[in-house]
Amino acid sequence: MSLLGGIQPGRLRSYLADALKDGPSNDGLMQRFQVLVWPDEPATWTYIDRPPNAAAVAQAQAVYGRLTAMDAEASKLYRFGADAQALFEAWMAALEPRIRGGELHPALVAHLSKYRSLMPSLALLFALADGEQATVSLAHAQQAAAWCEYLESHATRVYACIVSPALRAAGELSRRLAGGWRAKEGFCSARDVYNNGWSGLGTPEEARAALDVLEDAGWVRRLDIAPNPTGGRPTEMYEINPNARAAK
Repeated sequence: MSLLGGIQPGRLRSYLADALKDGPSNDGLMQRFQVLVWPDEPATWTYIDRPPNAAAVAQAQAVYGRLTAMDAEASKLYRFGADAQALFEAWMAALEPRIRGGELHPALVAHLSKYRSLMPSLALLFALADGEQATVSLAHAQQAAAWCEYLESHATRVYACIVSPALRAAGELSRRLAGGWRAKEGFCSARDVYNNGWSGLGTPEEARAALDVLEDAGWVRRLDIAPNPTGGRPTEMYEINPNARAAK
């Protein structure tokens, strides 16, 4: 069975929070959603009303027609071409040490472990879509490897939403900075951040943790502020990297 659909980030976080702490949801289901993406919400909206791309529709229909016409009772064997096989072996040789390295979260290890079959499966799908008859070419293997790299970046983002709240909060703050928040002033304080009540940034501790992450990444720089002569805690000020807006 194949599924195609979407889910709200909040519901996904709730599910992952249970699954990643060995709760009832930790049944390996999440790792089976291998073609999984978490895109950014577009900053702007434009109304578009145009007819479908007729050539693309016809091309897709031709692929579907060719695949459904295949004889389900007569199995067909596809193999990697010699150069595609060499690429696959090199790709696996790079993947396996990462899975066994002990540096990745167990949930991400389980997810990437399924890429062993995802990569050749994608390569075969690309070959079938292009009408190959018996051999999966180097070009299709390269496409599959590139897709796995792309999908891993999204899988990392999905699991980070619950594995590291500080990283999730830093991502939220980075999007605000890239959108121009406090760009005119060029500075912000921890109080400026948590007073907005943004997701994951509603307390002083959450704001400071996110700012620490962004400081390590070069988005902001903590400023040394002299203590208030009348006493009290000095204001925590951060200079915003002018290039943050360009990261939008």
